[in-house]
Amino acid sequence: MFELRFDDPCLLFALGRESGPFLRTFPPTQRFPGAPCRSHFCGPSWLTVLALETGVGQSATQRALEWLETEPNFDDVAYKPKLILSAGFAGSLHEGLRVGDLVLATEIADEGGLVAPTTWPCELQGHWYPPLKRGRILSLPRLVGEPEEKRRLGSAHEALAVDMESAALARWCRHRDVPFGSVRVITDEVDVRLSPELLSMVDGGRVSCWRMLKSVARRPSLVKELLRLRRDTNLAAEQLGLALGELLTLTLSWFDPEEIDEARQTDIQRLQ
Repeated sequence: MFELRFDDPCLLFALGRESGPFLRTFPPTQRFPGAPCRSHFCGPSWLTVLALETGVGQSATQRALEWLETEPNFDDVAYKPKLILSAGFAGSLHEGLRVGDLVLATEIADEGGLVAPTTWPCELQGHWYPPLKRGRILSLPRLVGEPEEKRRLGSAHEALAVDMESAALARWCRHRDVPFGSVRVITDEVDVRLSPELLSMVDGGRVSCWRMLKSVARRPSLVKELLRLRRDTNLAAEQLGLALGELLTLTLSWFDPEEIDEARQTDIQRLQ
């Protein structure tokens, strides 16, 4: 018997701050009820994706993936993504990467010996804007704030950047033959030190206002660091949104160009 299901691509963000600019160009249309985290179908009719805001870290990512594994129903139709892409912020482990630079993973590694080649997308041709640097991403269960440790990790693992979620995705997708990838945008450069106070405030991805006020009262210089972080994450999120739009639009077309243009015009007329 034929089994009805749909397989829109799935994007995993840890934070709303990471997904915001992307969702302005791929606006949410419908919420996926029953998800363990914020979850919406997004984008135009000719390129719909499911965006999940999982929370920070591998445990949060794992919870979202376990939910996907159940093939949850949407309007009585099972959902099973054709591919999953992890997207979000990362720290630089390489001298040449600046705030706002983008890394499209060729491999995901961790300190436990994992080295998993990504399976999406295939080789990219031509010029991309913003530019995408391809290389290995290291995934750790902690934030890295000291320049010396960043350089050591980059050298030891031959990695360009470090995040906190991609390893969980790589393990899950490898065991289930689901195509996967990771695109990360740099928020702190390799020679920038993140103070222990700042790391403690943002470690879970949510900043407690009360804890922040107490920390600033004890150390007023944190204000400058917080303002820099806000500026850099704003820039990084905008760059990430642009890169995701390019990747999805240019690599996930199920129709020929004439059909895409017709669908675009339909969406434009609907908004007018």
